[in-house]
Amino acid sequence: MAGLFALQQENTVMFHRIETHVTRFAAGLALLGGLGLIFATLVTCVSIILKMLRRLADMFFDSAAVGEALPWLRSILGEEELVTYGVGFALFAALPWVMLRKGHIKIDLFQPVFGERFNRVLDLLGDIALATLAYLILTRQWFLVFKPARRKQEPMIDLLTSGDFSGALARLNDADESQVLGLPLWPTYIAAELCVAAFFVVALFCVWRSARALRAPALGNSNA
Repeated sequence: MAGLFALQQENTVMFHRIETHVTRFAAGLALLGGLGLIFATLVTCVSIILKMLRRLADMFFDSAAVGEALPWLRSILGEEELVTYGVGFALFAALPWVMLRKGHIKIDLFQPVFGERFNRVLDLLGDIALATLAYLILTRQWFLVFKPARRKQEPMIDLLTSGDFSGALARLNDADESQVLGLPLWPTYIAAELCVAAFFVVALFCVWRSARALRAPALGNSNA
């Protein structure tokens, strides 16, 4: 009996240690994603200011002369694309933190009626569903990074495993680009893949946390 109690205590300590590391990691990634929102905000504000200054200059001076003297006085080229990248990175980076803190949208209209035990079952099922969704997104992103070539060429994964890094780099140079700025899209896929991988790991931890809460006494601590 004493050995079983010691084992439970050891498992509890291990759980809290892992929870601390997962929380710090998810919080750090979310803060890093906040830089994407700051970048998108700065791009939007600077673009609006430049556009307003150009309109004021056109009102008082010749438009063609202003364009020749101050060619940079216009809205930022590819503003929509840059904002999309910044906001997209922020959203993907926030997924682990939202999952950990249960910040996703849920309908709890009947939560007081179901009872504590049944609500714990629903929490576990919801975490399993989100973990499955994270896995599906993860595999889909992997396909976007290493999708087969359109022509009769070796797949990207075969080039990397065989050590043909020059061929892989050439394949990346021929990959899809953004419409306005012509930026390669494969780095965005890789960044999203890393964020979704973190989302999947955190989702698995949340499944473990919900399973522990389900085994706990009805009025006990869910993390005990």
